[in-house]
Amino acid sequence: MRCNVADNGTITAFYGDMNYKEDGSNGQVMVYQPKFYYLRTPIKLSNGSIGKIIRKESIILSSTAQTGFKIHPLFLTSEGEELDYVLLPAFDGGIYDVSRNAYNGDEPSVDFAADLLTSVAGVKPIGGLNNSLNPISAERLANNRGSGWHITNMAAESANQMLEIVEFGSVNGQVSLGMGISNITSVGNYNCASITGSTSNLGNGSGSAISTVNEINGSRTTYSNDGEVAISYRGMENPWGNLWHFIGGTSIYGTGITQGGVPHICKNFNYSNTITDDYESVGFCVPSNQNWASGFGYGNIDYDWVFIPAESSSSANSVYPIGDQTWTTTNLNNINEAVVGGSWSFKDYNGPFCYAFDKLMGTSIKSYGAKLMFIPTKNTIYEANHNAWLQRVGG
Repeated sequence: MRCNVADNGTITAFYGDMNYKEDGSNGQVMVYQPKFYYLRTPIKLSNGSIGKIIRKESIILSSTAQTGFKIHPLFLTSEGEELDYVLLPAFDGGIYDVSRNAYNGDEPSVDFAADLLTSVAGVKPIGGLNNSLNPISAERLANNRGSGWHITNMAAESANQMLEIVEFGSVNGQVSLGMGISNITSVGNYNCASITGSTSNLGNGSGSAISTVNEINGSRTTYSNDGEVAISYRGMENPWGNLWHFIGGTSIYGTGITQGGVPHICKNFNYSNTITDDYESVGFCVPSNQNWASGFGYGNIDYDWVFIPAESSSSANSVYPIGDQTWTTTNLNNINEAVVGGSWSFKDYNGPFCYAFDKLMGTSIKSYGAKLMFIPTKNTIYEANHNAWLQRVGG
C-alpha cells in the first residue's frame, strides 16, 4: 500500500487519504510491505563449481508463522528482531538539492554530504553519468534523510521476487506484467531515464502506465507502447527497467578460480568497498559468461532466500527458463558491485532477475541508479504506523 512518510519514519497519509501527495510535499512516497514467511524447498538440484544449481523447487508464502517456515530476512533486524513491516520505494530514486530546496534535474551535481535520495513522482531519476554515484555514495544519500533510510538491498529484491513468483506463477516478469521501460534508444552521453510517476493512477495495483514521459538532455517525449511505458508491481514503479539500481550491501568477490565470483551479502548496514567480517558468502558462484540465466544458485542455507543465477546458457532464452540476462566477469579476480533490473534500452534482457555483476566496486555508470527504502525501529512511531495500517486492512 502506497503511503507518505516523513523523514522520522512517521506515515503521514495512505493512498486514498485527502492529504496523500506524491510530489514530496507530504513526505516520501513509499510502499508499506507487511512481513511474510516463506518455505523454499529445492526438489531437483545439480552440482555447481561451488554449491548447487536449482532445477526445480517449491515456494510457499504465508502472512503468519507456520511450522517449517522462515520469516523473510527483510523483516529481521541485524540483531534478529522481527519487524511487522518495512517501507519500500514507490519510485526510482531522484535527488533533492538541499542548498537550493529543489529537486535536481537531469544529471545534477550532487553534494553527497548533504543532498537526499528521494522517492517521489515527477522527477528525473539520478544516474551515474556526471556523478560519483556508486553503492556506497548512494547509501550516503539515503542515510542523509535520517536513521532507518537506506538504498534497497538483496533482501528487498528477494521479497519482491518471491511475491512476484508466487502471484504470477512464473519467474518471467516481463511476460507476466510487462516489458517495463526497456525500449528507449540510448543517446550519446546522456541519462535517458524516464520521469517518475506515470503509474500514479494505478495506486496500489499492478500494471502498466497509459503513457510515460521520457527525458533526454532536457527534451521530453511521451510514449504509450509496451517497452516504453513504466510498469508497477503492487505500488512499486519500475521494479525492472528504466534504470539499473544498486543492490546495497552485495559484493561479488572473485579469486580468479571462482567463475564470475561469489556473492557476499552484508549482515547489517556497514557497507564497504571490501569484504569485511560483516559480509557472508551465499555459498555459490555466479556464472563466468554473459548469457541468459538458466539456473539459480543454492549454497549457504542462511541465504536460501536469494535468487541469484549460478548458471547461464546459450540454450536458454528470453522466455525459458528464467527469461533474464546475467552480466559477469570471466574468472573474476577482484570485487565487483551488483545492480539489478536492467535499463531503458535492454529490451527483453530486463526483468526481476536481470543482474549485472561485471563492474568493479565503486564504478559509476550513466544507467546505474538507486532506490530508497526505510527500515523502522520499534518505537512509538513504529507502533502508530502499524496500528494505522491494521485499521486500514481491518486487522
